[in-house]
This record gives sequence, C-alpha cells and structure tokens, in this order.
Amino acid sequence: MRQAKIAEPIEAGALSVLAMDLDTLKCVETTAENFSDWGCRLSGIGLGVLNRNIAVKLEGADEFQKGKVTGRKHGYITVIFRKDVHPQHEKRAERRYAVTATATVCDLSRTLSLKCVITDASRSGCRIEGEGLEALPEEVLVYVDSFERPVRGNVVWTQGSSAGLRLFWDGAKAFI
Repeated sequence: MRQAKIAEPIEAGALSVLAMDLDTLKCVETTAENFSDWGCRLSGIGLGVLNRNIAVKLEGADEFQKGKVTGRKHGYITVIFRKDVHPQHEKRAERRYAVTATATVCDLSRTLSLKCVITDASRSGCRIEGEGLEALPEEVLVYVDSFERPVRGNVVWTQGSSAGLRLFWDGAKAFI
C-alpha cells in the first residue's frame, strides 16, 4: 500500500512560498527562510527543478518577485532578488522589449543601404546594431522582413556599431 508524502512542518520564521523556474515554468511549493528585500533561502524537496532564473511568490501575495539562484546545498538554495529599474528612473516613455530582427536601413533616396539587427524595440523607437551606422543620415527608412512596408525613422543617437531610432509609423506610406 502506498503512503502519501507528509509535508514537513514549517520552521518558526519560515514562510510558505511558490517558486517558479522562469525558463521552464516548472513550479515547486517550498519554504523561504531569512526572507528580506535582498533575497532568501529556499528549503524543501523538489528544488532540483529550479534553474538560475526564478520567481518567488509569498502565500497570499498577488505578484512574483524575480530572483537568481546563487548557491545550492543539500536541501536548500540561496536566492538574490533582482532590483528592476523603477519607472521613475527610466527615461523612455515606453518599455523596450528585447528582440532579434534583421532589418535594412536606408536613406530616404535609397542610395545608402545598411544591413542591421534590431535588438530592442517599442512602438516609438528601437535600437539597431550593425556596421557603418555612423554614416546614417538623420532621416531613414527601416525595412523589416516581416513588415509589408518600411517604417520612417529619425536617428536619435549613434555610438560605435549601435544606433537609436525614433519611429514614425504613419509616415511610411508617403515613401512607397
């Protein structure tokens, strides 16, 4: 006859948490000890499913706290919480998303054409990386393989093999 596993009692000062691996989305219910703003120690069974990037949610909480596993010992792991940039410190009006998209950037007369990769993007702008970007004029057309039309943009900054573009989605029709 099979016996059900009996959960170990939670030690005094320990908190019941749900830990989730952010890469595999596997979850484990465990306990957190020494919980603070900087991190905690997770202990219990099943911690082997957690890799480096995790999120921890306190029992009864609405949101997860992102963290990074920094150490492993038999029966427990140590976690340091990530301190994300708060919106008041972010200069951009919109959040940028990490992407990898090949693109071609041209001047408005289409005489200069440079291959590049878009590495982060939002609705109003993007960062591109490639060779020769310092030669770009102020106004450009951005051709992305998955888009039907080019997008008009302004070069806001260039630094080495990177450049920042402000995008104007409505103006692309006039240049086709």
